[in-house]
Amino acid sequence: MGQAIAAARKEAAKADEESKQKTLEQLAFLVKAANSKLDHYQAEIDDMFQDPDSMSKKAIPGMRAVRWERGYRVGIKNNDEDTASGLNDVVDGTFGAIESGVNGGSVLSGFKKIVGGALKAILGCDEAGEQEEQKFFVFVKHNAIIRIDVKIWRYNFSNKGIIAGTENVFCYTFCTSVVNSACLEYDEITYLLTEYAGDENVEAYAEKLLQVWKTISDMHSFLQRRDQPGPLPKAKAQARARALELAPPPSPKRKQIQAAEEVVEDEPEEKARSPVRIEA
Repeated sequence: MGQAIAAARKEAAKADEESKQKTLEQLAFLVKAANSKLDHYQAEIDDMFQDPDSMSKKAIPGMRAVRWERGYRVGIKNNDEDTASGLNDVVDGTFGAIESGVNGGSVLSGFKKIVGGALKAILGCDEAGEQEEQKFFVFVKHNAIIRIDVKIWRYNFSNKGIIAGTENVFCYTFCTSVVNSACLEYDEITYLLTEYAGDENVEAYAEKLLQVWKTISDMHSFLQRRDQPGPLPKAKAQARARALELAPPPSPKRKQIQAAEEVVEDEPEEKARSPVRIEA
């Protein structure tokens, strides 16, 4: 009787282990699916960086990424406060703090509300199938024109028992890039600066921004010149000349060897083959 019970327990433990292993494999599949979606989103943004001319015919492109944020969740609950709070922190970190005293503060706040609304809609959706949101925003921040791309994806299963006992998989990516302002049209720059500074203050802000860009341009030119190879600084050149002056003259024997080597180099090939004997 005791042996039968032990065997039953062993079989039950084995079944539990197999079930656990199966669940882990299914979770790994979900994580792989989420990362595959994120890689696809990142590839789309990379295409914009590699071919900005094509993108510029449809939208204002960024030059290259200065910040990436990507992540995934498995089995999120509808309107999960912890998940929503974590994602709001990501949004705040991506868009930055709200600036006071400028119109751009309310603009940035509006963008955050748009992204927050999209996240809330997806987090609260329990319909089976795929939900997706893709948005981008172009605005003035820290005296530069930046672009933020937001891509959000969620897939809900029809019931909880399909894969790993979970109901859904969710992922997101945020990318911040800087726009090449020299490639913008006048009207586009006017719109973005006015949106940031306001109609009454745009002229004063444009003059201030022009001075900032001129200063940065001068600094950039200096850095480029500094990294280019050039003549030795005067102090190094004087030190090298002094070292040559202080070097000891060659000995008579060394002079004789150098003279013989010069003769061999000047003779025709047939004569140069004959050995040169040097008396010590």
